[in-house]
Parts: sequence; structure tokens; C-alpha cells
Amino acid sequence: MTSRPPPTPTPPTAPKRTTVHDVARAAGVAIGTVSRVVNGAPTVTGEVRQRVLAAIEQLGWTPSVAAQGLRGMPARMVGFIFSDIRNPLYSAMVKGAEDVLAEQGYMLVVASSEGRPARELALIELFRRRRADGLIFSIEDESDADVLRTLEAARLPVVMLERELALPTGTVGADHLEGTRQATRYLIGLGHRRIALISGGRGNRVARDRLRGLELAHEEAGLPVDPQLLRLDSFASDYALRETQLLMDLPDPPTAIVALGIHLLPGVLTALRMKGLSVPGDVSLIASNDSELCQLATPAITVIRYDSYALGREAALLLLRRLRGEQPAGAARVSLPTELVMRESCAARPHRQPGGAPS
Repeated sequence: MTSRPPPTPTPPTAPKRTTVHDVARAAGVAIGTVSRVVNGAPTVTGEVRQRVLAAIEQLGWTPSVAAQGLRGMPARMVGFIFSDIRNPLYSAMVKGAEDVLAEQGYMLVVASSEGRPARELALIELFRRRRADGLIFSIEDESDADVLRTLEAARLPVVMLERELALPTGTVGADHLEGTRQATRYLIGLGHRRIALISGGRGNRVARDRLRGLELAHEEAGLPVDPQLLRLDSFASDYALRETQLLMDLPDPPTAIVALGIHLLPGVLTALRMKGLSVPGDVSLIASNDSELCQLATPAITVIRYDSYALGREAALLLLRRLRGEQPAGAARVSLPTELVMRESCAARPHRQPGGAPS
């Protein structure tokens, strides 16, 4: 009986390499969220971060993009610099941008400048050294010469978010001029003639548009704007608290306040309560965008609302068009609409006794 040679063993099949897609699927998140966890981004909640880390450990995944960066190889990466990590509007903008960019294979790396030009300079330089493909940027002061020079020298495709520069960048923003004009028209229609504006950011397009919207509504009605009623130096809640008290101490105080900045509303409401004043019985009130506080306050607050998620999404789409050469390198602007959501915080102008007290 002829013996047969033993069969040649089949070479083992190489195990399938785990990818970021596998990690995202296991954790139930977007690919961009995995990238943000790996890069230590602060905008990821603790629960989501733990899910992603658990999936990474379970699958034994090594972040290949990070490894490529260590080897000096280019990665498909976009930077996002914003000014205030406490502002929930930026979280929505980041999410909108991330959803678009992740679909196209880009990792979004986010960083907060805390509104400090020195940190903006450092972050621009960091993204330049890391060879980012592009940058989404919300600068604190549009006229800062050092930041402008550094941004121009970086030679990165840039889209400004809610800001506008004297550089050939793309720009995406809400129509704050029309939103503020519509809100002011509404108050004038209710009989108000003393309308205060509390906001911040004199050095950016948003602030200029808001002030111009207020002025245009007054011009259309043939009314002057009293400079004493303009408080435009900060978005902080304690600023709103102080300035609202000062406004209501004027010999002829405002009968309506437009507070445009998401952190301003708590300060305004606290100041009015300290003064023993009611909304809208003594003072009508309009805030910007929407929040749980606006909806749950008593009375609910009328707001100028816009879609922050859509702003981030449009910024990413515009940046992608620039990266693909579909958008000319010159300046381009995408403007998203605002809407006035009328609730219970506005009423007809109250009649006042001499000295400004309600009758």
C-alpha cells in the first residue's frame, strides 16, 4: 500500500485589521467621536468617552491616524478653533461640522482659545505644524493684527464661523442683522421707545450686525437710539447683572431689553428680580437663540433663534468645497436665517410715573 504524503497545511488567514469604523460601530458613535476621544477633545461627554474607550480596549485597536502623525505622514484632519468651551452653541456647531467631515474621512480636532489672542496664535501654529488640511475658526477679535498675520502665513484653507476677516476666507454665519431688526420692530410695534441692547464682542461681525439691526428698526420708525441704552462690552452673566441694574437706575430706564448672548439671560433675570421688577409687566425681554432657561422661565422668554448645528454643517461643507477646488479661493459668505420665536416675555409698553417708576 502506497503511503501518501501528509497534506500541506493551509497557511493561517491573517486576522482582519480592526479599524476606526469597527470601534465606532461597537461604541454606537460616529467615527469623528472616536477621533475626538483619542485626541482628548473636551466636548465628549463622560458616558460617551467611556463607551469609546471600552470599545478600543475590547477590540485592541491602535489609532492608525495617530501613528501616521508620529511618523510625520499627512493625515486627513481639520482643525476647529472656538472661543468658549462653556457655550453650548459651539457644541452644536462642532457636531454639525463633525457629521459632515467624518463622512468624507476627515478627523475633526477641536480646541478652545478661551477668547485669548495668544492662545489663538498658538493653536493656528499647532494646526499648521500638524499639517491640517483646513481650519474652521471663530476668532475673538477680528481686528487683531498678530492673529491675522499668523493666519495668513499659515496658508491653510480657512472658513470663519460667525466671524468675518479682511482675508480671502470663507464665512458662515446667521443673519443677526435681520434677526435683531425683526425683534426691535416687534418691540416698537408694542409701543416701546426705550429699548436697551446688552451684548458683547464689539470687535466682530455678529456684534456689528446686531447693533445695526437695532439702529435700522429705529430709523424705519423715525426714532432715535439713546447711546445710554447700549451696553456692548461682554457676553458674561455678571456683566449683564451689573449693566441691567445700572440701566434700570437711569432717570428714564428702558421699558424693553434685548439681551443677545447665551450667558447674558441669567444675569438680566437676576438683576430684574433684585430690583423687584417683573417680566413683562415692568420690562419686556428678548434673548438670543434658545435654551432650556428660555423655555422654562416664568414667563417663557421670546428669542431670536437660529440653527447652530446647521452653522457647523455649512462651515464644513464650504471648507470641503474649497479643499476640492470647487469654491474659488476668494472671500465667500453663507448666511443662515434667524426667526423670532414669540413667547410671553413681551407686552405693551408700561406707563411710567415721573422718575421712571411704573404707574
